Amino acid sequence: MANRSSRWKNIRMLAWERDRKAKAVCHICNQPIDYSLQPSSCELAYECDHIIPFSKRPDLELDLNNIAPSHRRCNRARCSGDLVGLGQQSRVW
Repeated sequence: MANRSSRWKNIRMLAWERDRKAKAVCHICNQPIDYSLQPSSCELAYECDHIIPFSKRPDLELDLNNIAPSHRRCNRARCSGDLVGLGQQSRVW
């Protein structure tokens, strides 16, 4: 059985492929994501975001249905609670 780290790596890869093919926008700011960038490499690059935070539902950490596309900056800002200046949000958190 694969360890947690390798399972998370596989889930991230599956989510990236799913979202890249769909040309999915950031679910936080509703703006396009540059899928030509290496994931999590810069502020505008793709990053997986847990819809229901891991801190609230650790059992959903590896559930692909709980992963949404985001920009790295949006995901990090959402985690810190600092969503000012990120563009139009797709929903209220």
